Amino acid sequence: MTTALHFEKIINLITDFIRKQVHDRNSEGVVLGMSGGIDSSLAAVLAVNAIGPSKVFGLSMPDSKVTPKKETRQAQQLAKTLGIEYKIIETGKIKRQMLYFLPRKNVLAEGNLLSRLRMCMLYYYAGFKNRLVLGTGTKSEIKLGYFTKYGDGAADLLPIADLYKSEVRKIGAYLALPSSVLMQESSPRLWEGQTAESEIGLSYEEIDEILKYLDGKLNLKTHYPNKKHTAMVIELMKRTEHKRNLPPICKLHGLISQ
Repeated sequence: MTTALHFEKIINLITDFIRKQVHDRNSEGVVLGMSGGIDSSLAAVLAVNAIGPSKVFGLSMPDSKVTPKKETRQAQQLAKTLGIEYKIIETGKIKRQMLYFLPRKNVLAEGNLLSRLRMCMLYYYAGFKNRLVLGTGTKSEIKLGYFTKYGDGAADLLPIADLYKSEVRKIGAYLALPSSVLMQESSPRLWEGQTAESEIGLSYEEIDEILKYLDGKLNLKTHYPNKKHTAMVIELMKRTEHKRNLPPICKLHGLISQ
């Protein structure tokens, strides 16, 4: 239920978290990617609430052949409303220049390249400005592994990663984010026509219900998700486990002399 989210308490916890991370790590602020969607928009608002607009830098990185112009405009308008520094970089041109030297015709590899290019730009600006990269991933995407490893999954702090996607939308509505942002269909925009729900094969409403069931957060007397779809989510979580872990290290067990 909406009231069970305790909006103000959640917002205060997240803003305190961002503020403490920036302070404790001797950072001058945060850098985040702004797509115009609900996740990055909520993260930007919370960051501004935590540390002020002068310490938040938004970077929009559309591929003009993939990203709808209205989404870039939404990000730009939010940045203007929040009063933060903001820059647009056309990443599609950079991707296509790199692909000139690389093998082609693998949509997934090309999409992941775009995601990692965006990560490189975020970390460049973070290093240039002595700031932290603020990630915008939610619990739903992280648990499913619906992100690019060392791409949009790379960040220095994850302020909204303990919120399911459905909860992010509710908090966004509570904070009066524009309806165009709240209702926008989620997509990493790695290739033309890509949407998260069509790629996963389930709506976020059902995904979140299943994840809450698996996390033991649902009353089993009144909620019991579709068995087939639950199995799909469990399998996806298993297949993407490597994304949530550091790379394995070959242990030498004392074979190297001191």
